Amino acid sequence: MEVVDRNTEELLINHYSQLLETDPLGGLRKAAREAFLKLGLPAKKAEAYKYTLIARILGKNFDFTALTEPATSWKKEACQDKFYPNDEANHLVFTNGLYNQEFSKIKSSSADLVIETIDSQSLENIADLKQNLGALTDDKQDAFAWLNLATFSQGLFLHSLKNKDNLPTYIYHFNDAPAAAVSMPRVLALVESGSRLRVYEKTFRSGEANHLTNSLVEVDVKANGELRWTKLQNQTMADYAIEGFYGIQERDSRIYTNTFTFKTALTRNNLYLSLDAENCETHMHGLYHLNQTSHVDNYTSVDHTKPNSFSNELYKGIVDEKAHAVFNGKIYVRPQAQKTNAFQSNNNIILSDDAKVNTKPQLEIWADDVKCSHGCTTGQLDEEAIFYLRSRGIAKQHAKALMLNAFASETVQEVQDEHIRAEVENLILNKLGV
Repeated sequence: MEVVDRNTEELLINHYSQLLETDPLGGLRKAAREAFLKLGLPAKKAEAYKYTLIARILGKNFDFTALTEPATSWKKEACQDKFYPNDEANHLVFTNGLYNQEFSKIKSSSADLVIETIDSQSLENIADLKQNLGALTDDKQDAFAWLNLATFSQGLFLHSLKNKDNLPTYIYHFNDAPAAAVSMPRVLALVESGSRLRVYEKTFRSGEANHLTNSLVEVDVKANGELRWTKLQNQTMADYAIEGFYGIQERDSRIYTNTFTFKTALTRNNLYLSLDAENCETHMHGLYHLNQTSHVDNYTSVDHTKPNSFSNELYKGIVDEKAHAVFNGKIYVRPQAQKTNAFQSNNNIILSDDAKVNTKPQLEIWADDVKCSHGCTTGQLDEEAIFYLRSRGIAKQHAKALMLNAFASETVQEVQDEHIRAEVENLILNKLGV
């Protein structure tokens, strides 16, 4: 089928009809189902998906009448062999979109960090979980967030208790499918006052069939809490992903996000952050280093609703061969958000005539006592700089690699975990042929 028709929404929802019939979420699933069907998948004229015709792309690569949800062929030992070599950390596993507690290794005490499966039993027994699940996506207009809420079946709940400096937490997604499949992983993270949580996500893939992931992360960071969340996206040319991240911050809290994308058929990152109190601080860093026909679309929204908050956003891209990168960033400064400092930058280097970049940084400001800026650059490598390096005896390929590595390195600086940082740096160098 060439394009997704209007029945696609029904096909996706009906695929999970059993979940919808037995709704342990107190009606949340059914409400999400109706919201998804009302919105529908983003149409061609949807401004937020202007450069990523998501419905058409999915329609060309998936038969929604024949989706599968296979039992995983991954074995426990094979998954654990992929863990980062850090014994003083939590290693949490998803298999085909389902949180797999048996495959995971948990080091933290439950007095520091509560780690639970989101299912019907935990929703009945954990008040914080039932109260917060789905709360951050209520006013958002993205159909994929509603689809995940309607159809996920076994998620992950992280609750960092008050005044705790937690061990690092790694989340691994292991996907395999003998035929076209779809998975719906979901994570809810609550960071209580004065606590600190660091999370690192990575995906592994086996099998060659197309795989669609529609994931969603909700985070709520209380007063003086800190959350650092890093995503490493390096998959295959058969992987399609829509990854949502929704966060809300209270007074004096801090959120740091890092998103690194190297290989994918299609990845759409939806990042929504609400700075809902005074003295909030937010840092967003992203790097996409693409070749072949990879397509990455980063859509970010930062909403300053109260005074004296700060946000800094820096996304950089290196785009080669026939790859396509999209950046669409929005900063909102509400009338009561005086004394806001908000900065946004997107810089790109194009390495081939067939590569393509669309970038659209945006500011909407209703306050008058603010410091805000936004900007973007798209260009090629500086030939004079390359000539200068070559005149110092450096081969042309290495001269280019030095310049590109320097260009990308700024986005890696905020990654505190040495294993993740080293892997990202190696991926950059490998892409550069060094």
